[in-house]
Amino acid sequence: MNVCSVTDNPEIVVVNDSHPAVSENWAALALSYRRVCVVGLGYVGLPTALLFALHDYSVQGVDVSERVLGNIQNSKVGDVYPELSDWWSEVSAEGNFQASAKPEPADVFLITVPTPIHDADKTCDLSMVRAATASILPVLKPGNLVILESTVPPGTTRNVLKPMIEAETGLRVGEDIHLCFSPERVLPGNTTYELIHNDRVIGGTTPEASILGRTLLGQVMQGQLHVTNDITAEFCKLAENTFRDVNIALANELSILADEYGVDITEARELINMHPRVNLLKPGIGVGGHCIAVDPWFFVEASPINTRLISTSRLVNDRMPEYTVQKILTAVQDIQNPKICLAGLSYKPEVGDTRESPAMRVVALLKAEGIDVVTFDPLLPEYSETTLLHAAKNADYLAVLVGHSAILEVIRDQEPELHQVMRTPRVHVF
Repeated sequence: MNVCSVTDNPEIVVVNDSHPAVSENWAALALSYRRVCVVGLGYVGLPTALLFALHDYSVQGVDVSERVLGNIQNSKVGDVYPELSDWWSEVSAEGNFQASAKPEPADVFLITVPTPIHDADKTCDLSMVRAATASILPVLKPGNLVILESTVPPGTTRNVLKPMIEAETGLRVGEDIHLCFSPERVLPGNTTYELIHNDRVIGGTTPEASILGRTLLGQVMQGQLHVTNDITAEFCKLAENTFRDVNIALANELSILADEYGVDITEARELINMHPRVNLLKPGIGVGGHCIAVDPWFFVEASPINTRLISTSRLVNDRMPEYTVQKILTAVQDIQNPKICLAGLSYKPEVGDTRESPAMRVVALLKAEGIDVVTFDPLLPEYSETTLLHAAKNADYLAVLVGHSAILEVIRDQEPELHQVMRTPRVHVF
């Protein structure tokens, strides 16, 4: 296994196979850690906690939400996160995992809480990161490793967590406490596989912290673990999501231009991507979710003058729900008092999650226009009490905002029945 050594620049930690003795003692310390506390039991924190428990660590999960704790205590994890059902069954049988509202002493603390943006000014809300950090301070002890996994603006680990730890505990980061930033790289809907197999970046505030973090995560993860410093790791996480956002914005803007020219963007995209060095993404109704729709704003907040492309891309993608509404209204402008059925309301296909969902924005905008709107999503309990055929009954327009396979199969296999139940059989898949 590669190990860590320090270059002439003390801020940079790199992988170096030629000096295995450098990390031997620190790796041994990491291997001695057996108790792990995960603060924040959401879509990343809970599977992370279960993964450590599956590897015979004694794991405490911490969350302030009574709903989250109730789901765990009542063994409803599989209902909320179906892909965790097998892990939950095995962990429950072994008894290596417990959940509570307050951290207890441990060897390792992982912070996996959300970092949303303030709607008013698009700045990062670090309140949950601060609260999670404050919650572990009373139980921190020398030798502990703290790993922040929440996506944050560059500099947060060293400028927020480090001062909090040192001011409140009297312990010195880098001497008594070891501190890292290591962002998740998982795709909702495929979390368990990607948590284990995806590459990870581990950025320590010191070289020793990087060794500890890498050794620890290497006990439960099979992907390559790449070592750097904390601020570089924070930068990389934001850049990864910003890359996606900018490329989606290009696809969306080209789709708008295609409409202006009367070009079928689907056909054009197929032809465009025949170029060996072009991979134009599929346009859509906007960008949602907890990452891509949020994280690029952290760069803009830190350096407005140097993020013109990034901020413009955010504006392009944020505008797409309004543009989608315009297209829908144009399609029914010849119908008096049209009834519109909107299918697919989550933020992406095959995922039952509405965080930052552009589809939900489309729903709200159409209702604000006084349009008669019926909604359906087979993956969301509150929108799946009926069938697509029943939801589309007497509708003048069916807009598939998010193409779940269950929706597309009905359109493909029951098209005659669908047209029969609609008052005006107009169907468009966005």
